[in-house]
Formats: sequence, structure tokens, C-alpha cells
Amino acid sequence: MMNTAVIPTTKTSRPSQRDGRDDIPMDVQLPQLSMILDAEAMRKTLWNGMFESASVRDRFLIRQCDIIQVRYKPESSCMVSYRLNVENVETGERGEQILCGRAFPDGRSLPQWEKASRLALVQPRFGKPLMHLPEIEMVLWSFPNDRKMHTLPASSHAASSTSNIPSSWILAHVGTGWQVADTKSRVMHYVGEHTCTVQTSFELLHSSRDTRQTLTIFGKTYYNEEGAQTDLVMRQLWNSEARRSGRLGVARPLWYDTRLKTLWQEGIQGTTLENHSIETPASIPLLKKAAQTIATFHTTPLSNIPRITMAEQLSKLESVASVLMQCRPTCRPILVPLQDRLIAQAKIISLGPTATLHGDLHMKNLFLTQDRIALIDLDNVCEGHPGLDLGSFIAGLLTGALAKQVPLSQMAVPVQRFLNHYNRSTPWKIDQHTLAWFTAVALVVERSHRCITRLKHNQREHLKALLSLADRISESLSLESLADGLAETNDRSRQP
Repeated sequence: MMNTAVIPTTKTSRPSQRDGRDDIPMDVQLPQLSMILDAEAMRKTLWNGMFESASVRDRFLIRQCDIIQVRYKPESSCMVSYRLNVENVETGERGEQILCGRAFPDGRSLPQWEKASRLALVQPRFGKPLMHLPEIEMVLWSFPNDRKMHTLPASSHAASSTSNIPSSWILAHVGTGWQVADTKSRVMHYVGEHTCTVQTSFELLHSSRDTRQTLTIFGKTYYNEEGAQTDLVMRQLWNSEARRSGRLGVARPLWYDTRLKTLWQEGIQGTTLENHSIETPASIPLLKKAAQTIATFHTTPLSNIPRITMAEQLSKLESVASVLMQCRPTCRPILVPLQDRLIAQAKIISLGPTATLHGDLHMKNLFLTQDRIALIDLDNVCEGHPGLDLGSFIAGLLTGALAKQVPLSQMAVPVQRFLNHYNRSTPWKIDQHTLAWFTAVALVVERSHRCITRLKHNQREHLKALLSLADRISESLSLESLADGLAETNDRSRQP
């Protein structure tokens, strides 16, 4: 029995319930932002646009509309993904429908809609495959249709069809004598216009022993050829001495489908570190394992991967700072001296060793299995200064603490323990000054930038707090200032 792919329900924020409408930028090129980020207003607008006629609309109700993703480019466009709960009032059938839309400046949505209309589209579960809402200059694609991932309809179907899964995969894992009794698939993670990950579970039945077991694999579809590069990286890691000796955990790559731009890999059992409270004393063993895993990854050489230089990082800092000051002019008094200081401090940062970097290192990409931590989501693997990964990781920990209103003083010891375990596991040593610099840069380039591009709730306060924290770390060029606690950062973030 083949089950239709569904997207799991997750907790989502409701922009229509924002604490204040001033969270939404005033963008002269995109005046419709306040409308498209109001979930309740869009529920009514999408209901009018999804169905062909009034008679069809009378058969369907949109019970709920959630905004699950936002990607904002100031004065250019804004991509929003909506999850709709739709009911057929005649049959009582209920289900979810994902819409991924992009809003454009005045007059630019029509050419986009005309271009998309010429492509082959599939009928979604509810409504039209493609919508144009000229009154808000928006074009929307109904999942599995997508503006950039043109192979997504076919790859989603392939994930739930045993005819598309080579039998050699199953035989290699469980041996002969097994047959597929049932297949279930669901979409685990959908990033509109970028990637979509589908989990497929095979219920296997042994013909002679009358026993069952489940085999789980994941198929990740890309909008471009990144999957081929990730496949090459994962194969090198899988065949590495570190993985074979058990010191490094990664998922096993199975096959890259060039036609569908889909990378198939074996599933890993466990949970992400995001589900664990790192600030508590009980987390010290986890941080030790995380540090050792990251150190092992950093010291595993790979070929044919891109290189990230310090010059590129400084260029990104200048670019992001410009965007932040454009969107939030009130951050200029703290950001201008912070940027100047970080650029000046870069001259005293040692060039350091060249490491194999994860490129997107945070708690969600560290996976706790039975006895070790594995690294997942290897699309951004590159080489460069290890501080790039470490600073990104620490910046993520501190951002999480700020979001949960955990006193930063509680993070001082875990951060220091993490660095100590890392330094014991590598042939090089990362000093406090270096780690502090990379952490401050990551707080600006990654964490503060996301307050703008993803339009997080209460982003104004989050942005101020993150920049104040980066400023304090940069001033002392040490993470020991974390021991002073959260109060100082909060007080500074409230300054006009």
C-alpha cells in the first residue's frame, strides 16, 4: 500500500499574532509585506484564489493558515510558505496543502506567473497548482509544484513507489528472502525553492521465516546540482578511516539520481542535540562528544571541496552590515564601530590550520545516536579556518540561550568545556581570542542577518540583543565575558 506523502505537523509561529506590527519592515518596493505576513488575512485571500469558481469555493473551507517559512530580500522579493488545513464540506475530508509563494515589486509578478504557466504542473490535493494574486503582486505554487525544484513532483512520487527503489539497496542491508509488504513516505523538511527531504519506510516481510522489519531511507531533492557534490562528499566521508573506525558518524549515501536531482541516503536513528538543554550540568558529556565529533570531522581530509577564506568572510561581514543598517537604521550606532573593530581585529587572528568544515554547524545538525554523535546535512562542506565552524556553533548556542532567556553566565562553563575538549582532540589549538572573534562575526553575519531575512518575531529586540552581545565579545575579545550574565546585554540592547 502506497501512502501519499504528507508534511508532518510542527509548531509554527503565527505572524498574524505578532506582538507589534512594527516588526514588519517598511519596504517601499514591497508594500504588501504586512498583508502576506498576516496569516488570517492570507487565509481569506488564498481561499478566494485557490479554487476556480464560486461554486467550487463553496465546497471547500480553509480552517487554518500557518506561516511556516519566510525568506526576505529587502527591496527585491519575499518568499512565504503557508500550511493550510483544508476541509471538503461535502465529504468531510480534511487535509493539508502547502503553498510556497513569492511577492514581487509592482508589476513584476505577472511575467513570473506567465513564465511558470508554461511549465508542466501536477494537480495538488486541493486547489490550483499555480496561483497569481495580482492585487498583492504574488505568485504561489501548490506543493509538490515548486518555482525552482521542477523535479519535485516526480521525486515525491518516486519516494513512495517501490518500482523506483533498486532492490539491491534492500538486499545489501537485510539479505535475501525479504519482500516489500508496505511502503510509507512523508515529507520531513521542505525549504521552498531549495530542497525537499522525504522519508520512506519499507515494511519488509521474510518469505520463509514469517518475520518483519522496517528499513528507512531519505531522499533529498535539490533545485540545482548541489546534490551531486554532496553525494561525492558523503562517499568520501563514508569511506574514510574516521568513519570506518567508529570515530565519526555520518549517514550512508546510497544513490544520486541525476535525472531527479535527488540524493538517497540511509536513515540514522536518534534525536538532534536541539532537544537537549546544553546549559545544564548534565549536558557536559554531550558537549564532550560533540567537540570530539567536530574535531574528528575537521581533521578528516576531503578532496574537491570549495575553500572559504578570511577575505570572503570579511566581505560578507560588510555586505550583511550594510543590509542590517538599511533595514534597521537604529542599529547603526552599535554596528558601525563593531564592524570597524572586527575588521581591525582580523589582522591579529592567526591564519591557522586548514580544516574540513561542516559549513552549517548548529545543534540541529548534530544527531545523538545510541552511543555517539553523528553529523547530518552535509550540503555546505568546505575547507577553511576551523574557527568558522566553531564560531558558528557557539553563536548558535548563545542565540538559543537569549531566546530562552537563559542567563548567559550559565553558558560560560559549557562553552569553555567544549573548547577544551575540542583542543584536546586536534593537532592544533584554538585560543580564546580567535574563538571570540569568529563567534562575534557569526552573531552578525549569521544570527543577526536571519532576524531580517527570516522576519523572526520580535526581531527588533532580538537584533539589538545579538548585536550587543557581539559587541561585548568583540570589545573584550574573549568569551569569558559571558560569565557577567545576561543583564548587561539586555540593558545595552534597550539603549536607543
